[in-house]
Amino acid sequence: MSKYLVFTDLDGTLLSGDHKKVSVRTKATIEYLQRYDVKFYIATGRMYELAKITQDRLNHDVGLVTSNGAVFDGVGGQEVKYLGSKAVDLAYRVTQINKLPMMLFTPKIAYFTEKIPHFIAQNAGNFDEAFGYREIKSLNDLQKISPQITNGVVLSRGNMAELNQVRQQLSDSKLLHLSSSGPSNIEMIPLKTDKGTAIKQIQLENEIDRNHTFVFGDGMNDLGMMKEAKYSVAMGNAQPEVKQAANYITETNINDGISKFLENYFKKLY
Repeated sequence: MSKYLVFTDLDGTLLSGDHKKVSVRTKATIEYLQRYDVKFYIATGRMYELAKITQDRLNHDVGLVTSNGAVFDGVGGQEVKYLGSKAVDLAYRVTQINKLPMMLFTPKIAYFTEKIPHFIAQNAGNFDEAFGYREIKSLNDLQKISPQITNGVVLSRGNMAELNQVRQQLSDSKLLHLSSSGPSNIEMIPLKTDKGTAIKQIQLENEIDRNHTFVFGDGMNDLGMMKEAKYSVAMGNAQPEVKQAANYITETNINDGISKFLENYFKKLY
């Protein structure tokens, strides 16, 4: 059988419920297909260390594309792109106007600028109660760590006008790439970077083309990777724009959409 690559988003795609659970069926499907040269990757906006929590629930043969493509497992080891100090500095200044919460990430450490209500942070998909965050209390604090930042997320407290104003200011700067995993956040990524750019590099390194690549997603930050696979699959619970961009639609994350699609495609192996 030809070798295949499979990339799956986490929240709303691979995970269900409280953003932590991988179904027994999906885990079994992944483990079964791994025996037949099907290489699996988690592709997420979460930072590397947070994504490893789900990797641990699967197995360590599952690769990681994290921070929306800024940090990923390449053939030669971890590959990293940085947001840039100018972009980080601007993000801090514009979010401080209305004290919007912002989280910033390195591959291993997470920071926050404003106290983030639990329900907001958990819904952002970049949160784990056991992980912990370090607080940035001033611009001086920020500048000490800004060269290490790979990506970040700005969160709304409910006033979408404030969030949209920040989005516009960040976009106008041309310093970074913007996306979102949901309508109430802005995901900040290095220029010319997204999940799709990481996937293209992994395809090149593994000598596996888009005709042997699957991607599964549900959010706006999955649009980039939808372009890089013949089998681009939107979850049944995906946002309308993602369904429109995908070549296929499967069932929802809570109804084992990933495993059902893969089982049907590889049914000759079952």
